[in-house]
Amino acid sequence: MKKLNIILYAFLSFVLFTGCDKGFEEFNVDPNNSTVVPAHLLLGGPQRIYMNTMYSVLKGGDMGACWAQQWSKVQYNDEARYVPRRGVIDDIWDVMYADVITESKDMYDLAGAEGNNSLKGAGLVMQAVAYQTLVDLYGPIPFTEAIDGNNLKPVYDSESVVYEGIIQMLSDASTLLASGKGTITSSSDLFYGGNVSNWIKLANSLKFRALMRISSTKNVMVDLQALMGKMFTSNTDNAQISYLSAPPDANPIWESIVYRNRPEYRINSVMVEMLTSLNDDRLAVYAGKNASGNIVGKPSGFGVQTTLPNEDLGYTYANISPLGEKYLTATLPGVLMSYSQLALLIAQAANEGYIAGGITSAQEWYQEGIKASFDFNGISSVDYLAQPSIGFSTKADARIKIATQEWIALFGQGFESWTEWRRNKIPVLAPAAESLIDQIPSRLFYPTTEPSLNKKNYEAGVQTIGSDNLTAPLFWQ
Repeated sequence: MKKLNIILYAFLSFVLFTGCDKGFEEFNVDPNNSTVVPAHLLLGGPQRIYMNTMYSVLKGGDMGACWAQQWSKVQYNDEARYVPRRGVIDDIWDVMYADVITESKDMYDLAGAEGNNSLKGAGLVMQAVAYQTLVDLYGPIPFTEAIDGNNLKPVYDSESVVYEGIIQMLSDASTLLASGKGTITSSSDLFYGGNVSNWIKLANSLKFRALMRISSTKNVMVDLQALMGKMFTSNTDNAQISYLSAPPDANPIWESIVYRNRPEYRINSVMVEMLTSLNDDRLAVYAGKNASGNIVGKPSGFGVQTTLPNEDLGYTYANISPLGEKYLTATLPGVLMSYSQLALLIAQAANEGYIAGGITSAQEWYQEGIKASFDFNGISSVDYLAQPSIGFSTKADARIKIATQEWIALFGQGFESWTEWRRNKIPVLAPAAESLIDQIPSRLFYPTTEPSLNKKNYEAGVQTIGSDNLTAPLFWQ
């Protein structure tokens, strides 16, 4: 009898447990922890991370705005004298590959599975932006073999190969975005709130900028002309994110200089002297007043033989003007690309004969770029543009004035202002005082980990540009 009861119990247990298993997998799915991520959720992260990197004072400030001699420092001046922190340089490389490019590629793949061409296009734009930043900052980089978990030692592609890939990405992105298939969720898009038409303009405008950057290395006339009429048309098209009024979502410049009390970042005397000579009202926006109620800048450098702050030279917190109130505001937009820059690039292309229109068209786009910059800064350009000295009548004069106005308009966009200065070499700038090298850097060092983790390919990349030094020239310089 006892044996019979055991058998019966075992049978009933079997029936109970097998019966309860029916539909168990469906019932045991947690709706709050999805195993498949909607593609659009991967857009905002790369946008924010990219812009925060560009606007970081330790990155785009120290190694961008200071090197372009738009900003200066009255203390802690090593980076401004071309002694950058290697850990910061490493971080730029890591963030671009691990966060911006990888997540954007994942979004592209997920969007493909969803049949969403619009998001695929946005994913290509973000990848192209990050790759161009890397190749412009370092030189040869992993591209064709990058972001492959099965290849931990990717080859360093030449700069020209990377640029061809970037331009193709932007062309493909424009085509995907214009296909009309899919949407971009407004709450996930920090640039345009889901407006696909703006993304098309961005892809084309970025392509124009990339083509202009390499215009000294190849004939880009046909490609540039084909983009006319398909790009930004006003400041409302600017690719930018809106920062909030409190950390951690405020503009990184404000978070560092104001919130974390790093007031050593100041206006450069080169910028002050340039805007003063041009009777340029942007000076009162770019710079604040010193303790005496004046706008005074400091030259780049010092800090070795000449200690900083320095009372004798007047390089003190009280005497050197801070950045202007607008540029120390928590909600200052983070700009990826502006209509002002595009218009000035078009002016340069017309002046150089890359697109139709010649000097007449160059003058029109030049004035449009200046007006857009003034508008962004909340002031009128009417009186400024009426000055005869602002205009030009020769190609040589136009070349200088267009590049100068682009340098002025890129104030606050540290890496972009330094990069475009490296391309144009206008205005003429002297190296920082008491610097350890005799010229303004032309690139960043490669990350400190590359010689050990990817030695063979790192050495091949270095050989392409001659050395892993700050002064090694890039192919478009």
